[in-house]
Amino acid sequence: MTKHDTWVKLKPGNPYEPILDLLPDGMIPMRDPFPLELSADRKASLWIIDLERLSSVQSQALAQLIAQHRNATPLEVATEAMNKGGFAMSHEWVESMQCGDEGFQRQKELAIFFETAPQPPSPLAWAEFVNGQVERWIDGNEAPPPINSIDDVYPSLRTPELERALKMRKIQTAIANGGYSVLDVLTGRAMVGCLNIIDPENSYSLVGYDDEFDDEEIYE
Repeated sequence: MTKHDTWVKLKPGNPYEPILDLLPDGMIPMRDPFPLELSADRKASLWIIDLERLSSVQSQALAQLIAQHRNATPLEVATEAMNKGGFAMSHEWVESMQCGDEGFQRQKELAIFFETAPQPPSPLAWAEFVNGQVERWIDGNEAPPPINSIDDVYPSLRTPELERALKMRKIQTAIANGGYSVLDVLTGRAMVGCLNIIDPENSYSLVGYDDEFDDEEIYE
């Protein structure tokens, strides 16, 4: 099974705040694909928290917290989560969602399905699409193509906000992999290195102040 990559950030004041420090950057992993589903009475949209990407400590903390709010036991909550494939969470608490290469590929395939399937899609067409997603992304080991820039994103999914986020991710990756020191950041060496990675069509380098200007230029 491929490593899934859908995460959500929650709104301030959400009931999960007491345990968010146990999760990376306060982000919660969601079940892939299709992290959303309808409640049994079909009146509410629920996000399903991915059990497979939770540690035992995180799972126990979630079960205890949910049990307190539902007047149930942690064991009852944990058993329900295992049967459902994850802990259910109301959509009202989700502020934003982020994903990686797999998430972008699945969004592309969903967009193509809606663009090419007869509208509205028949139950059979929808079932075939969903089954194909499960076979390839959950039961299979399909690897998504890498997303390095906005050009790698399906055209109908591109937004200015996404382009900025992808550039920021590239900068963060370059800084993390560059082994830069605090001095490198202060002197601009880290920034120059990042610029050369995210903008390969140009060449950036540090220029000493004395190398670039002479006294006459300074006082003109």
